[in-house]
Amino acid sequence: MELTQRYRVILIAALPSGFLLGAIVFLGFSVFGNPDWRAYLTLGAVLNGATQFGVVGLVVAALSVLGGALSVALIDRRLVRASAARIVAGGLGSAAGVGIVGIALGLAQSSTFTAFVGLLLALPAGIIAAIGIGSTDRAARS
Repeated sequence: MELTQRYRVILIAALPSGFLLGAIVFLGFSVFGNPDWRAYLTLGAVLNGATQFGVVGLVVAALSVLGGALSVALIDRRLVRASAARIVAGGLGSAAGVGIVGIALGLAQSSTFTAFVGLLLALPAGIIAAIGIGSTDRAARS
């Protein structure tokens, strides 16, 4: 209970943030991408692509939250260890949650590219989780 109370802001904000970041990535592609590809984009295609990338961001955020929350709960359920232990566990668990599913999808599709993208998405997920856990712990101390 104490664990979910401390990290409730991360748990609540992660999913909408993941959707928004995914949609922003596609909008960046549509604004700054290949001009030949952009010439065929209509408003409907941009909204459709932004929604699809947003859903991917939502799934990545959900996997990140699941991996990070499980690892922090396994390492320090009662919040008695040092903050650094929770930060490392949350970051690694978050990255592992995204990376394992990315590798599994790559194996299921026999695609090394899908596995590579899964591992590529695991890196920022772990970094963002570590920053979020660290800032939450810092705010709880003060």
